[in-house]
Amino acid sequence: MHEVTHISYGNGGVDVVLDSSSQTLVAAPNFRFGDYTTLVSSCFTPKELDRISEGNSAEITFYFAVTDEIEDELLKTQYREAIEQNEAVIGNLNEGILIDVDVKKTIGNDAPTGILSCADDVELQMDIPLFLIKENRSYFVLADKGGEFVLLPDSTPDADVLTVKTHSFVPGILLYQDPKESLLEKEDSIFRLEMRHVLLGGIVLLIVLWVFIDYLHKKSG
Repeated sequence: MHEVTHISYGNGGVDVVLDSSSQTLVAAPNFRFGDYTTLVSSCFTPKELDRISEGNSAEITFYFAVTDEIEDELLKTQYREAIEQNEAVIGNLNEGILIDVDVKKTIGNDAPTGILSCADDVELQMDIPLFLIKENRSYFVLADKGGEFVLLPDSTPDADVLTVKTHSFVPGILLYQDPKESLLEKEDSIFRLEMRHVLLGGIVLLIVLWVFIDYLHKKSG
C-alpha cells in the first residue's frame, strides 16, 4: 500500500505518506488516520508548524510492516507474559499479526527525524485481514511502549476496521477474542440475570402489597 494525503496548513502544506508491506503470504492491510489535520498539528512542534504556515512544505511518512512471527525470543516471551496478564482480567486472547511501524518527518530541506510519539491522541485505523474477521469478534492491539505493554481496545467496533486511539507510534500485536472467551461478558450476563430476578421479585412484591392493602381497605369499609 502506498497512499499520500495532502493537508494544507497556512501558506504551506504537509504530505502524509502511508506505506505498508507484508512478510506473510497475505497482503498488508490498509492503514489510515481518522483526522489528518489533528495528526499534523500533533506531530509537529509549534515552531515547526509556524515554519509550515509561513510557506514551507513538510512530510510525515509512516512505514507499516506486518508479520505473523516474532523472531526475537526475548520479545516473544515479553509479549506472551503481557497477554497472559490481560487474559487473567478479560479472558482468552488470540494472536493475529505483528505490526511494526517507523515514522519520520521532515520540513523543507531538513534531514528526516524519527517520531515515536505525538502531542495528542490520534485515531489510527487498520483494515482487519479477511482471515481474522468473524461476527461479534472483539479486537485489540497490545502495544510495546518501551517494555511496558499496553492493551488498546477497538474504540469503534466494526466488522472490518480496527480503530485505536494513541499518541505513540510503536510495534504491537493485533489480538482478537470471541464472545464465549470473554470473562467480562460472562460477568455482565450474570449481572443482567441477577438484575432481572431482582426486578421481577420487586414487581411481584408490589402486586402482593397492593392486593393486601386493597383487602384491608375493603375490610375496614
